[in-house]
Amino acid sequence: MTNARVTPARIADAGNAMVVALLVLMVLSSAAVAYIAVTRSEKQISGNAVIASAAFYTAEAGLTEGIYRMSYPKDSVNYIGPATPAAGWGKYIVIQNGASAQDPDAAGLASDGMDNNGNSQIDEAGERYPEVPTKQTGQNALRYPFVRVEYKTQGGQLVRFGDADQNPSTPPQENFTYGDPVLRVSAAGERGAAQKVIEAEAVRFPLLEVNATMWAGGSLAVNGNAFLLDGHDHDADAPYDTISSAPGVRAILTEGQTSDATLQIQQQDNVTGTEGDNSVDKASYTYDFNALWTSLTAAADKSFTGNTTFTSGSPTLGTLDQPMVTTVQGDLSVQGAWNGAGILMVNGSLTMGGGSSFSGIVIVTGDIRVAGGGPADVARILGGVIYQGSLVNASALGGSARVFYSSEAVNAALAMGKYTLASWHER
Repeated sequence: MTNARVTPARIADAGNAMVVALLVLMVLSSAAVAYIAVTRSEKQISGNAVIASAAFYTAEAGLTEGIYRMSYPKDSVNYIGPATPAAGWGKYIVIQNGASAQDPDAAGLASDGMDNNGNSQIDEAGERYPEVPTKQTGQNALRYPFVRVEYKTQGGQLVRFGDADQNPSTPPQENFTYGDPVLRVSAAGERGAAQKVIEAEAVRFPLLEVNATMWAGGSLAVNGNAFLLDGHDHDADAPYDTISSAPGVRAILTEGQTSDATLQIQQQDNVTGTEGDNSVDKASYTYDFNALWTSLTAAADKSFTGNTTFTSGSPTLGTLDQPMVTTVQGDLSVQGAWNGAGILMVNGSLTMGGGSSFSGIVIVTGDIRVAGGGPADVARILGGVIYQGSLVNASALGGSARVFYSSEAVNAALAMGKYTLASWHER
């Protein structure tokens, strides 16, 4: 028997194969390690993105709460705004007391020249907006450390959004005189190590503009010498005093010629406003009554269909503190001691007499007749009247009727609109 011999060539081939195998194994191991690293990194990136998104949505929830709680003054449970708008006003919505200290801009409130905490002192040490608790509750609530809600200011003045040029046919814009304050909201959101801050501005679009005690879309008869139609600004509560320092409006603006509201000489001092007695001028704008009817019926708190009568036994429809939108599809007759506040729109004609009263804005697509029997029996409108007029009857104002312009009553009516976002960005 002969012994097999392994030749040097075979030994070399075996060695080469082992080296190749080791190299392949090393490459595969490196690839596996790299794959695991990449997978772990992508998972971490994905997780970070999810956490960041969660923090953003949490901040967004805070933004929503802040705007909602400023939109509805008659919601006494949730509303956080002031009774009277003022520069320097603000609030923190927090998940726990002291959370407002996390706001990096909080220290600036102690040196902005305004009374931010409502204690009549300006720029005292540690001054900041007061805190109110969030309405986010429950285990699944979106939690955020703080939401900063404040009125926008410029040069220490309150910035408003409204009819800057007193022309309803032009868009509302920021100004210092007309409209509701512009709202600034900063909302912080946290989730894990992620933090997001959203800054936004919100405005309340005016439902309509009122720039006269009475805007007349048709002829207006004025009867007798006991009525008063006054464009000076008045308190909305009895005794309805004139606010001497407040800007007034024209008593009557006519869509047609001023002769649509012709006054006798003895009646001219009964119709007063800016520029004195006989305060009648031609309007430079008109109203879209169809659009007003569509928007107000959609927002109505109370709606009536068919010819309707309100008397002293009828329910009060709104107050200055809790105004309402009331619409009537048909003619409306108001008698006795009935009263209401907010916006009253009649898709028909309106007759007011006796001791009835309304505070806010009255809109009539037909004709309007306001009268009263005597000093103790006065029909009264505080705010503004807008009527379209018709070809059936002429509108009239007479008896002991009182129609006074009141910015307080008008603003209470317009405050029923909600705040909406005008702009936002992530900080």
